[in-house]
Amino acid sequence: MTPLISFIITYHNEPEALLQACVESIRALPLEKDEAEIIVVDDGSSSPPTSPQGGRLIRQEQAGLSVARNTGIGHAQGRYIQFVDADDYLIPSAYEAVIGQVRKEEADVVLYKMTKHTPSNSPRKGPIDEAWRGSGASFLQHRNLRAAAWGYAFRRDTLGELRFHPGLLHEDELFTPQLFLRAKSLCELDVKAYYYRQHEGTITHSVSQEKVQKRLNDIHFTIKKLQSTEEPLLERRIRQLTTDYLQKTWTLTHSVRELRKRTRELRAEGMLPLPLRRYSMRYLFIASIANLI
Repeated sequence: MTPLISFIITYHNEPEALLQACVESIRALPLEKDEAEIIVVDDGSSSPPTSPQGGRLIRQEQAGLSVARNTGIGHAQGRYIQFVDADDYLIPSAYEAVIGQVRKEEADVVLYKMTKHTPSNSPRKGPIDEAWRGSGASFLQHRNLRAAAWGYAFRRDTLGELRFHPGLLHEDELFTPQLFLRAKSLCELDVKAYYYRQHEGTITHSVSQEKVQKRLNDIHFTIKKLQSTEEPLLERRIRQLTTDYLQKTWTLTHSVRELRKRTRELRAEGMLPLPLRRYSMRYLFIASIANLI
């Protein structure tokens, strides 16, 4: 029987207790045994984890998160795919609403919210409000995108040949907009179904200068890559990613020289000036400043 959802967990030297908590959160979901496929991809850990109960462990030479996710995709058999980071977990009482939408198979992508606060797993009360329904293309045109690949479940057939670009930090920023373009239908749920654990050592909290430069260069690469598609539906996301890039340049370097250098590069590449749109107050503020530099 074809599983309903393939849960792909990427792992690299996280404490195994966190991986176990992640797996247990999936096993606690209201799914029959043959509906949930659990795949743990170990990306060259120095101490490989034990095989998850009721799941598969796939080991590969260390190649990065993108390749680990691609490996998981290559082994997945489910009608839908859900990515989960090994140090995070799903919130069963809220993720139940995602499963309900997946069972209906009316949407290619089911989008939901996350929380950084330790959640209560008490039973959900009351109906779930659907914040938005439409095509993925319409979502990109009219709504602000949160690109994290763990923030949605998606129909595996929607992928086509799309895969994560190897070697990028924050590779989701390139993958997710392209996936949404392929989605004929998207449902956004107003539920916090994913617990995102913040701790020292994650990509987000790395402060080495080498990592900072790579992070900024990778965002710049992603902007240019999306722009090269010449897809008008991506314009909103490209503009917002550009303001994210400029903001991170300042917050990560606190260097006026670095900010001016990268602003000049964007202007030479035709990415500035930015149109003043009310995508968000943050976008409008940063775009206004960027156009003056």
